[in-house]
Amino acid sequence: MLPASWKAGWRARVFASLLPCLASPAWAEQPDRTQAALMSGSPRLAGFALMRDRPAGRAPLLARLLHHEGMLRDGRPQPVLLSRHLTARPLLRWDDNINGGIPGESLTVGGIDLTVSPESRARGGLVLGLAASAGARYRLAPGRVLRLAGQATAVYSPRHDLSRQDLGLGACLAQHLGEWRFVDLCGGYAFGRTDLSESHLAWTGLRGTRLFEAAGALHEMSLGLRQTWRKDYRQAFADLSLGSAVSGIGAVGLQLSAGERVAGHNAIRYRAGLSLTRPVGNRPVTLGIGWQREEGSAVFGTPRRDDVRTLGIEVALTPKFTLLLAGQHRSSTVPMYDENRVMLDVRWR
Repeated sequence: MLPASWKAGWRARVFASLLPCLASPAWAEQPDRTQAALMSGSPRLAGFALMRDRPAGRAPLLARLLHHEGMLRDGRPQPVLLSRHLTARPLLRWDDNINGGIPGESLTVGGIDLTVSPESRARGGLVLGLAASAGARYRLAPGRVLRLAGQATAVYSPRHDLSRQDLGLGACLAQHLGEWRFVDLCGGYAFGRTDLSESHLAWTGLRGTRLFEAAGALHEMSLGLRQTWRKDYRQAFADLSLGSAVSGIGAVGLQLSAGERVAGHNAIRYRAGLSLTRPVGNRPVTLGIGWQREEGSAVFGTPRRDDVRTLGIEVALTPKFTLLLAGQHRSSTVPMYDENRVMLDVRWR
């Protein structure tokens, strides 16, 4: 868990880590909208920018991006393997809640103090591990692509003798509708295990996407519906995302989600996130803020409602080495779930 001196000022601590980037002369770099689109992480927005702005030397990259979206015809019989990958990398991470435990040590009910057992409390520290991912893209017909992906991580905390395993599988069928419009039908499964619990999540979703130019910027907007199934309840969501490539600013991302209320379970009701990616010293730096509301359950008759706020920065130190630092604050109507959390992740690509 966080030292006592960190608990009161986690926001200041994380913000202080951002100051060297914000104060750097390199932060004043002014990316054009094509550069911003290439940093956005969206192949569709990147391809759209290359088509609109036509920078010199664009042809090879544009052909590769359109090829991955199944938008180029090469005469080969369907299905066609467009790309595939298999990677493995070491993990080095600091997490203030490795085991998914309860942050508080006690709960007061009717004037009586109840103590959380040591085994159920959150444990923090350094974890070591391994992450692996695999994926493939197939063109099934002109403009129709099947995307398959899987990832797995396993980490271990030597200090607490704790372990955690996560697995994710996903598939998407994407159809190009013409004029930079797409529809995606997706589904997936996620599994997580700690020393205290296991989680299972299955989901399906339908999303429509349109790319367009407005107010001098390039935009990718998606609207979607999603259904999730957990072990003891199911929940529907509506999602909105907007990614923009803005000249002189960078790649801006906005994500909004609203979920239906689930009685008896502390489920996600609302989620919002805002991010900015721009070059600093010729390397992309991403700043992000997020908010999440969880509610629906009660603890000893007290309705539980949690607000989770996150602030983070991701820096590509080298083409293969990325550092992620984030601070998270959970404020709950049930005090034992209040939590300040710092996450530090060193990533090799």
